[in-house]
Amino acid sequence: MTFFRPFALPSGPGSLVLLLALGLGACASPPPTDVPMAVADAAVRRASSTATGEAAPDELRVATGKLADARAAIASGDFARALRLAEQATVDAQVAELHAQAQRARQAAVESEAAARALREELNRKAVR
Repeated sequence: MTFFRPFALPSGPGSLVLLLALGLGACASPPPTDVPMAVADAAVRRASSTATGEAAPDELRVATGKLADARAAIASGDFARALRLAEQATVDAQVAELHAQAQRARQAAVESEAAARALREELNRKAVR
């Protein structure tokens, strides 16, 4: 007499590979975007100081826009685009910060040169007397 078995597990060495592949496939999820989004958000917030906003408004606007686009991409389920935009927003925020720092450094150099010139002139006047 033959009994009917509705479901039989495959046997043999290939069955283990098949079961592992099915198990891993079931656990597959979209690429994680939490960490890159948090990093981008922190970078944009850090760059959003008044000094950076005044010195590099265009770069800061680009970073803020890309972060907003990344959030929209997550909402629409486009995780790959969201990841790419979050990484770009992070870099753009860093560019804005560096641009502002460079401008402050240039301004400090100009002020130092002016102070040194004034000091030289004062020393020269005292030496002539």
